[in-house]
Amino acid sequence: MRRLRIRGLKWSALALTLALSCLGVRIAAAESLEDRRMHASREAELGHAAELTDRACGTHLKTGFDWSGFDSAQIASQNVVSWCTAALAAMEDICSDSLGKEALSAKVKTLTCGGAATPSVTLDGEGTVKFNFSLTPNQNKLLVRDYLNKNL
Repeated sequence: MRRLRIRGLKWSALALTLALSCLGVRIAAAESLEDRRMHASREAELGHAAELTDRACGTHLKTGFDWSGFDSAQIASQNVVSWCTAALAAMEDICSDSLGKEALSAKVKTLTCGGAATPSVTLDGEGTVKFNFSLTPNQNKLLVRDYLNKNL
């Protein structure tokens, strides 16, 4: 069986690259070992913070970061986890009563935080809250709480 090549790339490699990019998977080789370790540490820290929200709200949140909006210097110099926990604090505010707790536990499954010039929050049909924030003083918790109050 012959394999076709496109300028030195095998079709299978091209297909894999396209499939991964469509799924939003970044190739780890582009990041340094130091960056991957830092990301893993921040992801674990966020997971521990989410455990408190899970206990308070009766949820089982998956958490993570979209690292594409940050550069390594930002991640190293600023605690991006503390910025992301504003979303967790907002969720805890929402679930302070039974109606909020029911709505949150039924509709929110995942929290993904990312960097952006302008803070924003969305909730998709799969139950993922995407919270993008800038690393400048702002009203992140209020932004997330107001959005969830209107969209749960």
